[in-house]
Amino acid sequence: MAQTMTIKAIGFEIVGLAALLLWDDSEGTIPMKPVRLRQEDFPTIEQIREAVNDNGFGCQRIEGAVVRVDTLYEYGARTYGDAQFVNMIKDCHDSHVLKLLSIGHPDCAVNIWELDDATLAKADLQFAAC
Repeated sequence: MAQTMTIKAIGFEIVGLAALLLWDDSEGTIPMKPVRLRQEDFPTIEQIREAVNDNGFGCQRIEGAVVRVDTLYEYGARTYGDAQFVNMIKDCHDSHVLKLLSIGHPDCAVNIWELDDATLAKADLQFAAC
């Protein structure tokens, strides 16, 4: 006989890859420090924007990020959310930030290629299968 166990959702974790404008005016990407929110409701866009960070690296500004909101459960279980793009700077074009994020980072659990085709197309990016 199969056994079942009910686990309770305990919050959310926001993970992602941030696009940075560095102090020497160059640009780069860095995996964000994960941010946990202990709440019942899915994070608002404002909460997601507040969670975007440079992992303590330090920079002039964060230009944008590709993030994923995971649901956390008791006993360490989680479900992975969908990747989404967050533009942090009003005067910054989405396509510029998306192209910067397309460089990626090998240590990041989230990458730009998880975004939907319509978002990638806005930056003239497309997933090319090998």
